[in-house]
Amino acid sequence: MPEPTPLELLTFALALADTADRVTMRYYRAADIEVRAKADRTLVTRADLEVEAALSEAIGTRFPTHAVLGEEAGLRGGPHAPVRWVIDPIDGTHSYARGIPVWATLVAAEVAGHLTVGVASAPALGTRWWAARGLGAYRAPIPFAGKPLEGERIHVSSVARLEEAQVLYGSYDLTMDAWGGRADALLRAAWRTRGFSDFWGHALVAEGSAEAMLEGDISPWDIAAMLVIVEEAGGRLTDIAGNPTIEAGHSITSNGALHEELLARLRT
Repeated sequence: MPEPTPLELLTFALALADTADRVTMRYYRAADIEVRAKADRTLVTRADLEVEAALSEAIGTRFPTHAVLGEEAGLRGGPHAPVRWVIDPIDGTHSYARGIPVWATLVAAEVAGHLTVGVASAPALGTRWWAARGLGAYRAPIPFAGKPLEGERIHVSSVARLEEAQVLYGSYDLTMDAWGGRADALLRAAWRTRGFSDFWGHALVAEGSAEAMLEGDISPWDIAAMLVIVEEAGGRLTDIAGNPTIEAGHSITSNGALHEELLARLRT
């Protein structure tokens, strides 16, 4: 049986997002959310666990040979699987647990080592972003009943000067500690800065509302989906060396026009 096309993977990923939204919104601001701290002091809720389990089961049923990498359960499936799904059941769990609407379920599909599909579904914000290689990046209100390529096409901005750019960042302390502390001077050189953390900062770059997003400490499931969305919107998401990777432990996202200047400022 041939492997699914990017469009078929995207269609399935959007269906997974629908499943996730039903679970996350059932527990959002509910009394039985059951929050606990993990060993690394990050939070996990009942919704995180239920979403990841539901999506993993759906993937296993539909694509038995595919692997799944999830934030909560780690890797399931062999390293030579034709497709690896990368899932963050709730990106922004701290916000979710505190009733702040900036959180999303992130779903990515990596085919033969290449990230091919990305979906970020933020039901509390009423918005979903998605992309697939060669098919563009899109945004639409939730619920979305159309076909994958019927959403609103999004593109990065054309701002090419840091002094005219809006630069976003994740955790303030982690951003300031990364790259030898050089992020501070970069942020001071920008026109405007805001701490719009987690998936949302990358989504704002992809849709042209901001020019850059800095993450000083990041895991693969936090940015796998966003890398596809940003790149298909015309931007870049890389490590400090300029490599488009999700494994570096940090990330620099931009509209592309500013990327080399951002890297240069963070290196020196």
